[in-house]
Amino acid sequence: MSAPVVTERALVLRIAPSGESFQKLDILTAESGAFLCLKRLSKKNPLSAAPDLFDSADIQLETSKQGTARFVSEYQLVQRRSSIGQSYRKLQYASDFCALIAQNGPHMAAPAELYRLTERTLNAFAERDVPGIVFLKAVYLLLKDEGYPVRESWWPQLPTHLREPGKQLLNQPTPDSAKPELLEACVELSRNLCHWLRRETDLILPDSVKR
Repeated sequence: MSAPVVTERALVLRIAPSGESFQKLDILTAESGAFLCLKRLSKKNPLSAAPDLFDSADIQLETSKQGTARFVSEYQLVQRRSSIGQSYRKLQYASDFCALIAQNGPHMAAPAELYRLTERTLNAFAERDVPGIVFLKAVYLLLKDEGYPVRESWWPQLPTHLREPGKQLLNQPTPDSAKPELLEACVELSRNLCHWLRRETDLILPDSVKR
């Protein structure tokens, strides 16, 4: 009996080579959460339906006969967020957030909610010119959705001068632009929140997050 074939809407979180014939894809779906799969490189047409970072795609997944690996047999692009890669800061922040999801997503209990948050976040990275604010809000919402006491524990220990910009950044819709002083406060808030995440949660923060 052949292994079952499943089609799911996926977000591409990370891409890495795997030998000469395959790519390793970290993906996130609403049904299965975050997991690693393999896609064979096309020798006839190497650019045909090639996955790109931050894509939304309908993918057909096959499980190996041993049941230990999943392979992408078909890749149908739905949305390509090319504008993220055109800005170094957008690419840096979006890659950091996706790495956070790739490393921790397999252990999270609500894949549909995680998928919705990640999709909204990637759309915001693509559409807005304030990637630092998008990153801060995404990490804050991720922690809140996962049940960590960010409002009860992290917020009260914030320095006083960060309270007002924190309210503005976290409670209002993401702007298209922001004043330099608000962006500076955003960097401080992100650094403070990431320190709290490392200290108070069991989530693994990617090594690249040094802000």
